[in-house]
Amino acid sequence: MSDPVGLFAGLAGYLEQGISKVEGWLSPVTASMIAHLLVGQSLHGLRGDVCEIGVHHGKLFLVLACATLPEERAVAIDVFGDHDKNLDCSGAGDRGIFEAHLAAYAPGAEVEIIQRSSLELAKSGFLDRRFRLISIDGGHTEAVVANDLRLAERTLLAGGIAALDDILSYDWTGVLSGLVSYLAGGGTLVPFALVPNKLLLSTDTAVAERGRAAMLHGFPLAASKRNLEFLGGRVDSYWEHPYYSRESSAGLRLQIEDLHRQLASAQSEAERLRASASWRLTAPLRRVAALTRR
Repeated sequence: MSDPVGLFAGLAGYLEQGISKVEGWLSPVTASMIAHLLVGQSLHGLRGDVCEIGVHHGKLFLVLACATLPEERAVAIDVFGDHDKNLDCSGAGDRGIFEAHLAAYAPGAEVEIIQRSSLELAKSGFLDRRFRLISIDGGHTEAVVANDLRLAERTLLAGGIAALDDILSYDWTGVLSGLVSYLAGGGTLVPFALVPNKLLLSTDTAVAERGRAAMLHGFPLAASKRNLEFLGGRVDSYWEHPYYSRESSAGLRLQIEDLHRQLASAQSEAERLRASASWRLTAPLRRVAALTRR
C-alpha cells in the first residue's frame, strides 16, 4: 500500500465534513474509532468485504464504504420500506436517501444493497461470504440480535471485527439479551471494547488483545477503564473525549492531535522531574546504576 493517505482521503473527508449531514445515531468518536480499526486492518494486510446490518440513511455505513480498497465490496442490509419486517420498529431507513448519500460521499465504493430481513440471510447463500468488519444495527430483539451475531461469527475472516449497536441502551434491552443468549449458546466472538453506544467483538482472544492495543494507542485520551469484567471476559471502556464534540467534525487527524498533546504532556512532566530537587540528589545513584549495568 504505497499511499495510504491518498487511499483513505475520502474516509477522512467524510468524517470531517460529511458525517454531520447524514441523519442517524452515531457518536463522532465511535465513527473515528471504527475508521481507525478499518484502516489498521488494511495496513496490516487483512483484505475482505465489509457489511452493515441495518444501515438507516448510511451514517456508519459510509465509514465502512469509504474504508474499502478497490478490490473490496461494502454490503448494506436493511428492510427499508418493508415495514412488516421491522418487527420492533427499531429504525425507518429510506433507500432513496441512503443511495443519495452513497453518491455524495462514497462515489467510488463498490456497494451491494440487500433489501431483506437478516433472519432470511442464512437461507440465501449469505454464509458463503467473508467480511473483515460487520456492523450489527438491525432488529433489536433478543432473537434477531442473537441471529445476527451468529451470522457475524460464521462470515467474519480471522482477524475480523463485529460492532454491536445499542449494547447498554435503556430503550433496547433486547440487544444485551441477544448477546447473552448468543454467548450462552456457544458463541465464540470475543468482546474487547465498549465504545460510545457500541460493543466491539473479535474472532478470537489474540485478535481481541491486538484490538485493545490498537484502541489504546489510537485513542489514549478517550480511554476510561481497562480490564472490566464483562460476561465472562474482559473489555476496555471508552467515553466521549471532550475534544470529540458532537457538534463538530471528528476526522482521523484528530487522533494525531490527541497523541501530540499526550507527548507534550509527557515531555512537560519529564522536564518538571529533571528540574526537581529529588532528580538532582539522585543523579549520582543513577550514574552508579548505569555503570553497574554496563
